Amino acid sequence: MKKHIIREVEPVCSTFKDFLDYDGLTEKSGEWNNTLFIVSRDYGRLNGFNIDEYKRIMKQAENILDGFQDVQTGLTDYNGSKYTYKSIMQENGIEYSPTKCSKLKKWAESAEYESIESIAKYLQIITGEYWKVTSAHGYSQKDFCEVLCSAERYTNARKYGEIWLGAAKEFCVIDLDKNGEEIDSCYGYIVADCEAWKDEQYKRIVSEWAGIDPNDAELQMIDGYTVQTVYKYRTA
Repeated sequence: MKKHIIREVEPVCSTFKDFLDYDGLTEKSGEWNNTLFIVSRDYGRLNGFNIDEYKRIMKQAENILDGFQDVQTGLTDYNGSKYTYKSIMQENGIEYSPTKCSKLKKWAESAEYESIESIAKYLQIITGEYWKVTSAHGYSQKDFCEVLCSAERYTNARKYGEIWLGAAKEFCVIDLDKNGEEIDSCYGYIVADCEAWKDEQYKRIVSEWAGIDPNDAELQMIDGYTVQTVYKYRTA
């Protein structure tokens, strides 16, 4: 007799966005480089996950581009002193070093602060870690986002984008007693589409997360559904 049931949760009852409600994906983790950005564009407007912080980085990058241009044109401040690359970096909260300055100057030659690829290269320079951009798609044609994160800290960034777009499945794990009766259940096991597409893969992944033997579990996948409409009548 099976000891557990791994059951797919109805999509309308799944709350995939709660998967991202986790401090480990933000600077609250204690390491800013743990911050993961999900960026979506809707008619030119940005939205997504950690989007306010992403906009701050964009603004900082824009200031660096404008400031470096001021240095090249010999612009002076209110005191008549010429701007320097070092002063521009420090004014924008970036610790100066000759190497970092040289890389930023090279980056500024072709960078566009509105380009997520340019922001990835910018973050690589100022953090010293390699940042990558990964795309993710949902089930509708317009469901698309890009995920920006440190490649050293995230090995599968795509799954976060898919979960944010709802391209995933949630499972609950139900514990059974010796009579096959339910004694406990736990929800929130979310598997992105890029992580699994076969029944045995879902079963193996959820079993591993739940700390159970897959041989002791039965997998129940949604295989269709029906909607019934019942009319009630009044008499007169």
